[in-house]
Order: sequence, then structure tokens, then C-alpha cells
Amino acid sequence: MKSLAQALPEISVFMWLRKCANPDCRRSLIRSAGWRKAAGIRMQDEWFCGPDCFEDSLAKTLAALNLSARKQQPAHRNRVPLGLTLLSRGHLSEDQLKAALDQHRASGVRLGDVVQHLGFASEQQVTSALAVQWGHPVFPLHSTACDTPVRIPTRLLELNRMLPVHYTDASKRLLVGFADGVDYRILDAIAQVLPCFPSPCIIAASEYRRRLESLVAQTRGNEVVFDGKSSPREMARIIRNYAVQTYADDMRFAACGDHLWTRLKGRRHEMDILFRLAQE
Repeated sequence: MKSLAQALPEISVFMWLRKCANPDCRRSLIRSAGWRKAAGIRMQDEWFCGPDCFEDSLAKTLAALNLSARKQQPAHRNRVPLGLTLLSRGHLSEDQLKAALDQHRASGVRLGDVVQHLGFASEQQVTSALAVQWGHPVFPLHSTACDTPVRIPTRLLELNRMLPVHYTDASKRLLVGFADGVDYRILDAIAQVLPCFPSPCIIAASEYRRRLESLVAQTRGNEVVFDGKSSPREMARIIRNYAVQTYADDMRFAACGDHLWTRLKGRRHEMDILFRLAQE
């Protein structure tokens, strides 16, 4: 039996060896000594020794996923419609609801915006009804600074009419405000990409629009969107190029509706790359 002194050199060598997650990697084991950081990047908690292995594995992963954009389905099919919620709360009469629904169907404008435009209900009443409809509280943006360190791509904020409104560093809890309905799948995607635990709340539409304008100005240059159709191999090549350019050492991704969201992160810089997915 070896003594501890005899085993230490072997333990030390084992601890400084890191295996590339790409099974086809030719280098297999890479020495990662404490005084010299090995080149490489992490993807979804797996480590790859270099750009070639990273790109190859990412392309295979994306090809294995179903990257066709699917038609959005209601998160809660049995929830009471907004119009009936407003009616039950005494904010609309039956005649007003019928008129609002007719205009909503003819124009395609959201029902909440229609009843406000017609003067049937106030924004506060519509926001409160949304909170009752979805079972989540209203977050009053007008009385809050709403300055969170968590950044979500503005394209996703616009598509889902949402905002990051509050973040608790100790628990990593992120409160995400929705100005329309709550999409729980986008919350799952946020949890996959960002180191946080997202929870939904309801915010007023006017406050959402006001706050979104300032966020767009702040995030300019940190977000790239590819609206053309890209194959998994093309996506992997593009992400690899940006990872090399930004010296990224970590990458996470998730499908968000009709987009693929990737977050590249380095010591000094974070970058979001979004690809529009092919329609099914």
C-alpha cells in the first residue's frame, strides 16, 4: 500500500488534468496547471479544450434539438378571459364588453388596449384584472427605480412584453414583469441561460414601454440578432467566431419561442446572440 507521500504526486497530476467533453477530441486530456490557464470554453457546464472541439460539439447539440419554432400555446387554458375578469370586477358592462370584443377581433389590437382606448376602463383597472387573471401580483414600476444587474436581450423583451424589474442578490431571485400574459416557457429559458431564479409579476403597459426605451439604449452593442435562416452548423460557426473575438470562457443557450438565445460570457464582457428559428 502506498504512503500518502508516494500518492501525492499522482493525485497532483490527476487534479491538473482536464478532459475535453468532445468525445472526438484528439488531444483528449489537457494539462491545466494553476499558474497557466488552459485555453478552452464551457458550454452548459461542459468544458471544451478549444474552438474546434467547441464548434463541433455545439453543432451536433443544436442539430439534435428540435429547433423549429412552434406556435405559442396558452400557458393556462382554463384561466378566465380578461374581458370576463373585467366584467366580473364591475369595470365593464355587458354592452361595453361586446363592443370591445368586436373591435379587438376586427383590429387585432390587444383587448386591454381596446377597452382603454374606448374609455371603458383605466390602465390601472386593466393591470389589476391581468394580475387576477394570471394569479400574480402587480409590481408598481412608477414608484421603483427598476435598476437590475440582470440583462435580457431587448428582442426577447419586446416579443414577450416583459422586463426584469427586481433582483435579490442573496437569493438570486429575479422578478420578471409582464405587461400582457405570462409565458412560463420564457421563464424556463431565462433560468437555463442566466444564474438566477425568475418569478413572474404583472406591470402596467405604459410603464413597460417607458422603461423599455431606456433599456434599448443601454444594451446597444451587446446584442446581435440574425433574422435569416441558419443551419445548426452555421449557428455553431458564428457563435464560435464571436466567442474567439470576445475571449469568452462560458456559453449557455436556450430556445425562446421562435429564437435561439445564446449568452457568451468572459471576464470583462457579456454578449447575446439570437438566431431566428425556422418556422415549423
